[in-house]
Amino acid sequence: LRPLDPMGWPTFEQPGGTFVVGAGFYTGQRVSLAGVEGRLAELGAFQVTWAYERVAVRLGGTLFRLFDDQHVFAEPYGDARPPDGTTRRDAGDIRVSTIIRLTAEEARVGVAFRFGTRLPTTDNREGLGRDQADFFATLGVHFHEGPMAVSIEGGAGVNGTREVRHEQVDPILFAAAFMYEGGLVSPVLALAGQHDPRSSRDRRGNENIGEVRVVEVIGAYRCVKVTAARGWTSYSPDFVLKVLLGTTF
Repeated sequence: LRPLDPMGWPTFEQPGGTFVVGAGFYTGQRVSLAGVEGRLAELGAFQVTWAYERVAVRLGGTLFRLFDDQHVFAEPYGDARPPDGTTRRDAGDIRVSTIIRLTAEEARVGVAFRFGTRLPTTDNREGLGRDQADFFATLGVHFHEGPMAVSIEGGAGVNGTREVRHEQVDPILFAAAFMYEGGLVSPVLALAGQHDPRSSRDRRGNENIGEVRVVEVIGAYRCVKVTAARGWTSYSPDFVLKVLLGTTF
């Protein structure tokens, strides 16, 4: 359902722990395994990060998802139940990752490497996830000049599928962000997505996805992060609104 978020360079600018939690609302979201399109609500979206010197460890995910079927575009697949007029309810995915900064703190151009896994926590019957373990690894480059910061990131994933004859998909993962550090308010323009270069068609549950995000971060040690986004692929949401509250510890 969701592309992998950018690794987030402010992680190394605030050593110690950070915690964010909130909710998101998505319209025009396709759930390919269930073969339906509708509205998705994510409750208890969270991320905990602990950074020390050049290494950061992160745990993130979504505790609860609610999906309201609105349109049917395909038959259910991979044991997902067909629409029956009820709301689909399930846990979201859980991601565990490590980020390693490869350059010195004072370097004008920073480089970092991230690797991690997405744990299988979903119910096949609800169809909101593949219930498969994924692995991902990305390399990011960050350039900072005054209040402006630019970062790009690319890598690869190893994703499980619900297909018996094709049990693995290896998508290219990509992200980019443009940030203005304005003190109390820091606007960010970002994009994130994945693309499978080895297939001429979208595989159910592993479709090509991508979205553009406009983010406002208000505050520093305690902050509010508001994200509005729009997808550019057929399996990305039409509109996203996400609000997170954060603190450092």
